[in-house]
Amino acid sequence: MESSAEVLYVELISSEEALKKLLDEVSVEVGSEVVRLLSSVGRHSFRDYVSTVDVPPFSRSAVDGFAAIFADIVGASEGSPALLRVTGSVDVDSVEVPTINRSEAVKVSTGAPLPRGADVVIPIEYCKVLEDRVYVYRSYPRYANISFKGEDLRVGDIIVRRGTKLRPWHVAALKASGYEEVEVFRKVRVSIVSTGSELVKGVLPNYTLPLVASYIAELGGEVALTDVVPDSIEDIATAVEKALELSDVVVVTGGTSVGDRDLSPRALESLGRSKKVFHGVRVRPGRTCGAYVVDGKLVLLVSGLPVATYVSLELFLKPLVYKLYSSKPEPKPTVRGRLTRRLPNEPGFRSFYRAVACIEGDEVLIVPLRLTGSGVLSTLVRGNAVVEVPEDSEGYEEGTEIVATLVNPLVECSSIKLPI
Repeated sequence: MESSAEVLYVELISSEEALKKLLDEVSVEVGSEVVRLLSSVGRHSFRDYVSTVDVPPFSRSAVDGFAAIFADIVGASEGSPALLRVTGSVDVDSVEVPTINRSEAVKVSTGAPLPRGADVVIPIEYCKVLEDRVYVYRSYPRYANISFKGEDLRVGDIIVRRGTKLRPWHVAALKASGYEEVEVFRKVRVSIVSTGSELVKGVLPNYTLPLVASYIAELGGEVALTDVVPDSIEDIATAVEKALELSDVVVVTGGTSVGDRDLSPRALESLGRSKKVFHGVRVRPGRTCGAYVVDGKLVLLVSGLPVATYVSLELFLKPLVYKLYSSKPEPKPTVRGRLTRRLPNEPGFRSFYRAVACIEGDEVLIVPLRLTGSGVLSTLVRGNAVVEVPEDSEGYEEGTEIVATLVNPLVECSSIKLPI
């Protein structure tokens, strides 16, 4: 087995090179489906959508107040108010829209159509009404407090482009433009094959499978199949074949290293029509990750240990799924803080450390969690940040100002036990 391990580590490639190869080799088209607009949040638009109407459909008042002619209220003040004659009122549901002449005003509600001839609206708090007269105690520039026809969206304006992940504001804009349904990418179907006789026999709990399944759901995909198989080349190959029939991507957990029971790569090789993209990346944790392509579909081999699995999914599965949606992953927020202990790194490896980013006074502290142990699930639960150490670095010394990526909100340092 010594020689096998030697070969694997000689073939380690950078995660950037591995991802490029993976994206170049996969040729899946997921297609589309039409869903109701109100069910489309979080889905990715399959095509461009443009506005079919002007929004707003007419010029309207942006406040409750009095519509007037700008020339009549120039210079109005507390000491020298403008006096106008009130000729009517307009509400949001008014059908008839009056015309304003010089020295006249019309009472308007927020959203009400703007009377013809009016070019300014004075908020009601700066007006005083006496019978059919209104005193205006403040001057406003021309067009103040008016929402003009089409200023939000005009006919032909693009609302969303192909690949856009639909958010609540997109849904509102689409609804305003008259859309009731939207064509979105079909959810990427991912199957999960967990390997390990210890899992089949129940000797160890399989907590990596629910991690992967939940990750897929959060990513906007759907789990097509889950299977747990023993350490057998034939069983793994059979499970992968079945999974390929039902899904766009297959994730195989466990059996990716070079031990006697690490059979996943050999099972993929046994399929005959599989093509190895890579096996082994310069990443910690997760260096035994591998990828094969079968009939244009990705089979991603990841560790059976949860932390290493999570890193592999972030580096390889997420970019692929977003590519299939003609989109890109959303950037995560970052925070700068002071490192509370040294973070070592083996040069040549891109390392990811879980950490807690917390606030102490006016300072942010970055507190690394356990530095080793790809199977320590608690580091995923307790951490709210990830620190990346690049390949060309030997690590960061204690006290160094570094940048961490937040995966959950900052916490108060007093709420955690230091040192962790």
